[in-house]
This record gives sequence, C-alpha cells and structure tokens, in this order.
Amino acid sequence: MSRWYRILYGMGFTPWEQDADTLAPQFRSLIATVERKRKPPHGAALDLGCGTGRWSVELAQRGWAVVGVDVVPKAVHAAQRRAESVGVDVRFVEGDVTTLRSAGVGSGFSFILDVECFNHLSDSQREAVGREVDAVAAADASLLLLVWRRARRGPLPPGASRADLEKAFPAWRIDGEWPYEGELPGPLKSATPRWYLLSRP
Repeated sequence: MSRWYRILYGMGFTPWEQDADTLAPQFRSLIATVERKRKPPHGAALDLGCGTGRWSVELAQRGWAVVGVDVVPKAVHAAQRRAESVGVDVRFVEGDVTTLRSAGVGSGFSFILDVECFNHLSDSQREAVGREVDAVAAADASLLLLVWRRARRGPLPPGASRADLEKAFPAWRIDGEWPYEGELPGPLKSATPRWYLLSRP
C-alpha cells in the first residue's frame, strides 16, 4: 500500500485530500470535544498517516505540540513546507505507523489522530498499530479516527468496522461515533465514513 501511495504522490494525485475544506468544520468541532477535557496547553498530539500535514498544522494552530508521521517522503516534505508557510512548529517524521517507536516519533501523546490511515491497513498491520499506539500514548490519551465502511472495493481501501477498531485497540473504549459531514468526491460517496473517538478507561 505504501508503494501505491508513493506513486500517487509522485503523480500529484491525492483525491483523499479533496474534501479537506468541507471536512474542516466537523473536524474542529470534534477536536474541541477532545480539548474540553484538558486545560491549555493541550499537550502532545500525534497525526498518523499525516500526508501533506493539513490536520497536523490545524492542531498546531490550536496549541497542540504536534508530530506527524507518514511513510511517503514526498508527503512529509510537502507537510514541512505547509507548516513553514503558515509559521507553525510541527515535527514531521518519515516512518511507518506500524513501527512508531523505531520511527522515533516520541511518546506521551495526549491525543492521537488518524484520518483514514487505518482504512488502508491489513488486519495484522492494524494490530501492530494498536500495539504501537498503546506504547506511545499517555495514560489519559484520546484517539480520534475517521474510517470508511468496511466493504470489498478492489484496489481501494477495504475500510473498517467498529469491531475492527475494538480488535485493534482492545485497551481502549469507544466513547463516541459520528457520521462524516464532509463532501466526498463522487466515486467515494458509498464509503460512508464515520468518526470514532476512543479513550483509555
């Protein structure tokens, strides 16, 4: 899957980022839900599969100390340029979400974000992500994920169900679930994404 993304980034074709503007209002509302449980400064945040850094930068602008991680070098470089262009400090790391510790992202994250990265992983990779997140998250951390409905879609991501999340993150509790309110490109409308907010009991 990482090779597929490298090819698409190389072509400049990133359809998964086309809905960012319409997604932003709901994203900000959900982040505010997380922030209400914490006093500023909010703490450290980790953006899994950060891509070109759209949401990493948004979190940094809200006062989070952000680390973004992505396996595609071109995406990481674009993310760095994005952060520099708006004058926020975000550390971007080239690394695999299934090996966060060896990637050197750090630890003690109060908030972990995954906007559609989990969708693309195999079951074994999801279990690895769960173990790595457990290792780098703070004891009182929150985890927010956006996932597609699970289905067979040929070369497109298979998506994930609530049960898939519970299996990958057995030490976490699902506190909230919301339908996606952004505007997806036509071919992806059937994906019917949902947000899930998890916490450590």
